[in-house]
Amino acid sequence: MTTDLHTPGPEERRFIWLGIGKFLFIVVLAVLLFLLAHNMVRHRFFRGGLRNQHGSISP
Repeated sequence: MTTDLHTPGPEERRFIWLGIGKFLFIVVLAVLLFLLAHNMVRHRFFRGGLRNQHGSISP
């Protein structure tokens, strides 16, 4: 009686790590884009500048 155990070869292991690497890259990229957008909103990037007390636009 033989048992058919499937042990992945070196090439199959490489593809598994490649898939994990792609997934982690996408997650890190999404987090960085979220943080960038959050900072842009926090610093009022889309409003063009803040008016200070004297009515002029600050940089």
